Amino acid sequence: MKSRSLTQQAERGLLGLFILSLVWLPLPLGSNRPWPMALYVALVWVLLALTGLLRLFGSERAPDRTAPVRTGSGWGAHLGLSLLVLFTAWCAFQLSPWGYTEAPHDTRLMVLRSLGYVGMFWLVLLLVTTDRRRTALLSGMMIAGVVQAMIAIVLYSSDGRYTLMDESFVQGLRATGTFAGPDALANYLLFTLSAGVAVMLSQMGTPGPHPSRRRRRLHGALEFMLSTKMVVRLMLIIMVIALVLTRSRLGNGAFFVALMLMTLWIVGRSPQLRRPAAILAASLLVIDLIVIGQWVGLSKVIERMHATELALQAEQEAAASAVAAGMAGSAASAAQKPPAAPQYREETLQERIRPLRDAMAMIEERPWTGFGAGAFYSAFTRYKVESTKLFYDHAHSDYVEIVTDTGLIGLSLLGALMLLSAGRTVQLMKDRQGPHVRGVAAGCGMGIVCALLHATLDLNLQINANAAMLTVLLAVVWSVPGRHAPEPSQRPR
Repeated sequence: MKSRSLTQQAERGLLGLFILSLVWLPLPLGSNRPWPMALYVALVWVLLALTGLLRLFGSERAPDRTAPVRTGSGWGAHLGLSLLVLFTAWCAFQLSPWGYTEAPHDTRLMVLRSLGYVGMFWLVLLLVTTDRRRTALLSGMMIAGVVQAMIAIVLYSSDGRYTLMDESFVQGLRATGTFAGPDALANYLLFTLSAGVAVMLSQMGTPGPHPSRRRRRLHGALEFMLSTKMVVRLMLIIMVIALVLTRSRLGNGAFFVALMLMTLWIVGRSPQLRRPAAILAASLLVIDLIVIGQWVGLSKVIERMHATELALQAEQEAAASAVAAGMAGSAASAAQKPPAAPQYREETLQERIRPLRDAMAMIEERPWTGFGAGAFYSAFTRYKVESTKLFYDHAHSDYVEIVTDTGLIGLSLLGALMLLSAGRTVQLMKDRQGPHVRGVAAGCGMGIVCALLHATLDLNLQINANAAMLTVLLAVVWSVPGRHAPEPSQRPR
């Protein structure tokens, strides 16, 4: 028993190191450079090796059949891990003589990144075996988001210029934090907000005092103000402020849609969690997005959306007038000066989807195998329209870039993992599972919806820190056992 206790303490220490690594992960530009990415992958696999040795040593010294070690939810967890392994193997196959890649160096980096995601998924399944550890991991993700949000708010308020890892930044326009772009920070905050929502909802849903007893209601309100729930609520407020300061149109829109879908989903699936979820969603929308949003600049996000629509409309009107002038062909119309180009600062919708349209030719040429993992920039130069003067190193859509890099085979493997995990969250949203499991399912489901929405017209999953956070959320879903024991407060006497 003493050896088993030491093994559990060592595992908690390894989990603490893993949580600290998640806090460090976004600091060097979202770990989207080769050296921080390689360093983090090495750290993950060292922790995984130590966990394996600890399990092997602990099982030989003190076997205990009465308390088996849980490593996820049976075949579903193994299937999810297998899909990640198959995707990594498919990327490595493109480097072989039988495969094809136009950028072998970038493909090697993608294989290294994928190995890191496999290690993270596996490590979560091995270490997160109890509700307390699961809450600790989600709380660590939330703390990482708060740290990043505080950095972003301070740098945004400084209104300064600086250089980080050969990347120039101008603060005061849009909050970027330690990421290369504000949209990447917005996507990262979506995942940490989802982890915070999971922590918040997992602490709710338990039967409280009878509402007719005023003293107990007052006592419960005072307990909430002094409890960890209030601390979590303040952390969510800080992250929402940073999300608004990014001025990300798609990021703020994805947060609003995912929050609404999560609330409606809980209302329909969990009567016990219905009231707490509705209160949390209403407070996030009313207090954070309206009151605080007006203070820190939510109107700027609306102005960016409005400016995009006006720019697109002006561009279409200018193109229509030019076509009409060409069809007229008269000397008078030829002598007339063309209308001045509209002056705007926001990119139009056409500029955002232009690389997507050009990448369709790449998909038509190699639909199943792609041009090599991470090889979009090298292959896109041949298919880029000559009139396009903007620089595109990514497709501005994770779906399109995954297909151009790894083909429909790679997209099918990752899509199967996402759909399988989404189905798992739906399965866990039942009142008989207990408030902890329901909260985890709601928060992770919200993160999955945010990822699916934000990936339509952005490249955030190409950032290592964002993809790693999504991997952890997916692994947390599968760390919940298939048949979860009820909470102590809900067990029959």
